Amino acid sequence: MCNCEVMARDLSETMGGRFPPSLHAPQCEDFKLLEFTKINIDNASFIVPPDERDCVCENIDGPYQVETVMLTQDQFDRLPEWEG
Repeated sequence: MCNCEVMARDLSETMGGRFPPSLHAPQCEDFKLLEFTKINIDNASFIVPPDERDCVCENIDGPYQVETVMLTQDQFDRLPEWEG
């Protein structure tokens, strides 16, 4: 059962403001980090689920970098849409 409302938070899960805060505090039992893939290309980046990584990368022309980021599902769902 979620008990986030009574927890003090430091918002460390935003990684310095790079990602939206999670709906749940890191100490909450409902806070579950999942693996996502961040793809950096041409001074921009976007995040995809790991199962979409290969499909996305094979359609990129030019150099790119891939890294793993750990987010909750609700953080991923609230990221802005890619408009590149």
